[in-house]
Amino acid sequence: MSREKLDAKDKELLIMLANNPEWTYEKIAEKMGMTSRSVGYRIERLREMRVLQKANLIYYDRLGDLIYSAILKFNTGISAERHEQVIQELKNHPATIQVFSAIGSFGLILLIHAENPKEAERLMREMVISCRDFESYEISQITEIYSIYRHYV
Repeated sequence: MSREKLDAKDKELLIMLANNPEWTYEKIAEKMGMTSRSVGYRIERLREMRVLQKANLIYYDRLGDLIYSAILKFNTGISAERHEQVIQELKNHPATIQVFSAIGSFGLILLIHAENPKEAERLMREMVISCRDFESYEISQITEIYSIYRHYV
């Protein structure tokens, strides 16, 4: 898909969706000076172009859960096969929201949900410390998520 097929309104719509995923077509239309039908048409066209896909947005905090991030540093000398196996195990854990590979001191970023800080620490012991493939980790509670995709559209 080439960028030429997206006009300024498409790009504005994508930014609006990225930053306000909970907004209705009516709210988006109001902010963009369009009709909700036009917004729906553009969204459907962007889906057909595979620029946009359907996603389930879950507000874990509204369910009573908190979101935690953990940055993880693999032990040196871990094999590529074991590295992939550990990532797959983390991805399959029921508390996992997302797993990101990274370059730098910490090679993995993990987002999990837990009911409270004590539960988050228990999950870290279960998911990270018990497998002994990590040299160190740091965990933080996420208080807000900001999604800004301006530079990618």
